[in-house]
Amino acid sequence: MLSSSHVCFMSICLWSLLHHVLMEGGPGVGEEDFSFDGLPGAQHEFKVEVPGNQEECFVQKVAQNAELHASFEVLRGGSRMVDFYIKDVHNRVIDKLLYKSEGSFKYTVPATGHYQICVNNVHSRFVSKLVHFYIVTMVEEEWTKYVQEIDEINNTVENFTVVITEVQNSIKQVRLHQSATRMNVMKDWYMVTGNNSYVMYWSLFQIACVLMTSSFQVYFVRKLFNIPNVTPTAKPRA
Repeated sequence: MLSSSHVCFMSICLWSLLHHVLMEGGPGVGEEDFSFDGLPGAQHEFKVEVPGNQEECFVQKVAQNAELHASFEVLRGGSRMVDFYIKDVHNRVIDKLLYKSEGSFKYTVPATGHYQICVNNVHSRFVSKLVHFYIVTMVEEEWTKYVQEIDEINNTVENFTVVITEVQNSIKQVRLHQSATRMNVMKDWYMVTGNNSYVMYWSLFQIACVLMTSSFQVYFVRKLFNIPNVTPTAKPRA
């Protein structure tokens, strides 16, 4: 049996191993591994409260030659005017909209990296603003390939649907044929049973008639040849 100290030591070791795996992202996982966030595409839609005279930035990893679409709209708060801009991997502003309540960007990314989408509530010192964001990244070639694959899948599904419909119609026809066959079998069975009963009763009636006729014939024939015996005392007188 394991002692309590051994059990405690094993629990601590397992907890340390689990913590290390969670913090490091698992064995063999590094910074250059594939990220599902932005490669080859991503879509995010959210709302954020930006305090007065504060800046909020959101980092999005984008693949090379991908298109980055970013749009915003201030839903409430003061004059609803903010500054909106995008920064590249070198923290340089590549596009901006100043003193706007809504707007959108479209930018083709030259190199894979982390890009920042920022909103600055510099025009209001004390009033916060609720801003709605919509961010989309996609690689045109990958998107075209995806659409083609979807079309192929749709065609396959349509063909499969046609085949399934034909099979279903064939099954319906088979069931109708089976139902008609069962009805014919039942009808023939009742007809055969009725004919059998009719023939049996008619045969019994004919047998009875033959027996009765034979009995009557035997009786009358015997009656015809039945001659009484004449004794000397019973002789007729002349």
